[in-house]
Amino acid sequence: MKYLLPLSFLLLIALPVQAEIYRSVDENGNVIYSDQKSPDSELIPTPTDNAVTMPRPETSAPVEEEEEKPTGNYHSFSITSPEHNAVIRNNAGNITVNLSIDPPLKVSSGDYIRLHLDGEVLRSKLTSSSTQLSNIARGSHTLRAELSSASGKTLKSASVQFHLKRISVLH
Repeated sequence: MKYLLPLSFLLLIALPVQAEIYRSVDENGNVIYSDQKSPDSELIPTPTDNAVTMPRPETSAPVEEEEEKPTGNYHSFSITSPEHNAVIRNNAGNITVNLSIDPPLKVSSGDYIRLHLDGEVLRSKLTSSSTQLSNIARGSHTLRAELSSASGKTLKSASVQFHLKRISVLH
């Protein structure tokens, strides 16, 4: 208790102090910065506080994009499984991907689906609206599906983010 008063005095004098910074140039042309004023120095303005305002994090939502005007008359295209921001627990790293396509995929005209996981192509020329991905690493991933025409043009695309939990081999 007897140390409380001196300690609070030390805390009071330890408040932030605004230092002044001076800039000058010597006879050789060297720029010198100092906290002491010299006859030919100029005061450099400094900010009054050191507070940083962080931007609010963006909430990501499932993205359903239309990259080009649909030539195949597809009205909707989305990833129904895994759901956006889903947490999946699968120790083998298996993920079932289900797509919703309206009208159904026109395989006879050469349309197909390309799947990307974290920017890397996993399936190209997929003709089914459901597929199984295996041995996916644990962590957060972005799955992107592109509906493409026979000529390779992307008609529609959709993406979701999911989080895979696997037991570590270290446990």
